[in-house]
Amino acid sequence: MKSILLLFFVVFANYSFAQVHRLGGSFSNNTTGLPITGYGSLFYSQFHPGAEVFYEYKLNKKEVNQFWIKGTFGGYYHRFFQTALRLQLDVDYRLAFSKFVALDIALGGGYLHSFTDYQRFKLNNQGDYEKIHGITGRAQFVAGLTLGANVALVKSDPDRIRLLIQFRTLMQGPFVANYVPLLPVNSFLLGLSFPLKPGKHETTLK
Repeated sequence: MKSILLLFFVVFANYSFAQVHRLGGSFSNNTTGLPITGYGSLFYSQFHPGAEVFYEYKLNKKEVNQFWIKGTFGGYYHRFFQTALRLQLDVDYRLAFSKFVALDIALGGGYLHSFTDYQRFKLNNQGDYEKIHGITGRAQFVAGLTLGANVALVKSDPDRIRLLIQFRTLMQGPFVANYVPLLPVNSFLLGLSFPLKPGKHETTLK
């Protein structure tokens, strides 16, 4: 955990001079299932809510082919087996078709702490199983892929508020070493992002 936090600090400290900084957040639905092919179930299966906040900055000055670094803190509640908190770092490639619409693809990973929501038992000295009380959690890693669109909501100032529509697959592990070592979690996210310096345009694209 300490090494991951140190990585976040070093990366953001080294690029504190980045030209464009944005802050945002999103809400999500999260289900387990096959990566990418399981996205459809996000719209008709159970609802497992999540939320996150993020900070991102642009690495280059190109207007069409953009590269961003994004740090995210968030979590979700899955009522069948866990509540999860996550700290993640992503590298995001953004293809801008105009100043109003862009497509995103991001790769990243980080730290996840899982709090189990099912009953747990342990064997006591008398040979009987007794229920474990209190909050139990364990450290895990996550790595995955995010696909989405980035759309301006204010025509007169496209960078002021941007709508994020994203699908994401994260592989979580080790989950159950002898049964499900990697657990795929699919997410559909809707969010907003805002510039940290309002009024500064990111692009001259039409």
